[in-house]
Amino acid sequence: MSEFDCCDECGVPKVITDEYAWLTNGDIVQKRDQRNRIVLTECETLDPLFQGMEKIIGIPIEHIVIDCIRRTFRAYCKLFLPENMDELRQNPKFVRVVGDSFIALATPQGVGKFEFVDMRYEGDEDDFYTVSIKEPYSLYMCVGCHGGAMEALFGRDQGLEYWEAEPGVYHIKAFPQERPEELKGRMKMSLYSPMPGDIELEECSSCGGPKMMAQNKWDLDRGVIMNKTANRRLVVMGPNQFDPIFKELEQELGDAIPGAAVEAQRRFTRTGFFTMDEYGSTEAFRAGLAMRGLGNITELGIKRSGLKMTLNNAVLPFLIVGMMQGIFDVALDLESNVEWELSEEGNLEIEVTPR
Repeated sequence: MSEFDCCDECGVPKVITDEYAWLTNGDIVQKRDQRNRIVLTECETLDPLFQGMEKIIGIPIEHIVIDCIRRTFRAYCKLFLPENMDELRQNPKFVRVVGDSFIALATPQGVGKFEFVDMRYEGDEDDFYTVSIKEPYSLYMCVGCHGGAMEALFGRDQGLEYWEAEPGVYHIKAFPQERPEELKGRMKMSLYSPMPGDIELEECSSCGGPKMMAQNKWDLDRGVIMNKTANRRLVVMGPNQFDPIFKELEQELGDAIPGAAVEAQRRFTRTGFFTMDEYGSTEAFRAGLAMRGLGNITELGIKRSGLKMTLNNAVLPFLIVGMMQGIFDVALDLESNVEWELSEEGNLEIEVTPR
């Protein structure tokens, strides 16, 4: 049985609706700090996206993905720690309690099932903290999440190792390890400034979250969220865990990265993973994106001559562009070209045309 209380009406864990707020502009934010934006997004695309990009650019990106997630998740976990951590972390029992609380925090986010495996904490270079993960939403990202959580907990840089301990079960080990000085200070988190909007999602009368969230089922014993309508797995995560990956890839590998990310997402979408048919109307699609915190659709037109879409307050722009291009290709059974522009205010304009 799960340790989490869920809403009797919509089934959403109360920790989700207590922690996050759905704004009228299609965004989800942390209630405790609305500068931190959150999305509820499909996660079965993530590892295929990374693998697809590796094939397109011909270079492994595993280390960049893990490092970006480690840094951003460290900042996120620090929000939940008391100010006197320097004193508290001297107690090994407290360290274990915090480690378990991070696992409890992660479970309703849909990341998979983390469990404690082993630790050594004597304040020297031989210390380690090992967890297992079953059904990871993304293996690379789960490795980075554990590293970030342990850096927040121990207050120092951590190295990471992971391996498949048994079929479908991975062990992730964090241990003290200083990183090169030139990497420090890179990939800083950007803070979000909420903008007004006109979306009104009907609220659950019991918990106050969007009523549409009842479309999703939380299996808290597994750490898995499934959309019941489309039978797709979802995860709650911050764009600040994801967007820096592409910025760092661009910095290291050049300006071909945005196109590679869009193309990898387009190819995956063409497998039939996303379709417009499941929503039934533009308004339903608009509400669906807002429920996920992906932004506010202000224009959407699809016909044989092309697709045009404007998404205000957009996040994960490369994924959205690739998804919409793939949806157009599948709907009309053709190949296409895509152009997009993301303004400084976060408004994304997409135009897809047949080749």
